Amino acid sequence: MRYFAPLLIGLAFCFAVQALALRAVGGRTAKSESNFFSSIGRIQAGAYGEAKVMVLGSSITGRLPDRAQGFDGWANMGCDGGSAIDVLRAMDNGVLPVAPQLVIEANTLHLPLERADTEIGRAMKGNWFKVGMKVPQLSASARPAAFFYSKLLERRIGVSARPEGDDLDVSTRPTAVGGGIQPELAAAQRELFNEVKSILRRLKIGEGTEVVFVWLPPARSPGSPPPSWILELARESEAPFWDLGQDAGEDGVVLTDGVHMDAASAARTMRSLRIGLADLE
Repeated sequence: MRYFAPLLIGLAFCFAVQALALRAVGGRTAKSESNFFSSIGRIQAGAYGEAKVMVLGSSITGRLPDRAQGFDGWANMGCDGGSAIDVLRAMDNGVLPVAPQLVIEANTLHLPLERADTEIGRAMKGNWFKVGMKVPQLSASARPAAFFYSKLLERRIGVSARPEGDDLDVSTRPTAVGGGIQPELAAAQRELFNEVKSILRRLKIGEGTEVVFVWLPPARSPGSPPPSWILELARESEAPFWDLGQDAGEDGVVLTDGVHMDAASAARTMRSLRIGLADLE
């Protein structure tokens, strides 16, 4: 008992410091000591509270700012090394909450064809992940290393801008996909196609969720159309598709490594997403 009371006081102090630190950064840190912990913390923070729009995808999505940077109602659910399907499966299994609108990054929807399961997908099934969703101080986003690495990331890619500012200045918007595509799918593609289509149907029926497929920056090579199976998936799911990355001018998008946007470009992309989804209402 003599040592128990100081231990409790010490733990309470640590939790208080973590709570204050998380509040200072908007509820989540941007980076941890690994892509795994960065993604887990990002998704746990996105699941905490309520969001009007969730953006699902890979590390490309992970660079986008969300409500932690002032984009109220938006939650970033990007999985480094994974894809939107990791989060969709968790939503379908009742592990993650579902927002009224889901933005699905189309760039990496093919990844489950290359690896059936991911480390993040497995982690979301564990009890530790669920505890972190309920108690932010126990989430991966509150790890002491996360505050340190977030500062290092800011030095590398810049600080995410606030919601006010320039967007990607595109004239296009999410649009319904027409018929006549009829792509030829290999067996694995067909299985993934049917899985995602079924999940989206259940979410729409059970939760009233609306979905938009978006190809985020970076753009594909010139003259390369979107994969036909993704367009057909959007069509059969009755979801709009937006080729935002292809429509954005090169001047509006700066990449840090050929794949991921810098902070200013990610903020411009998020502003465009906000405008495009507002037009759907």
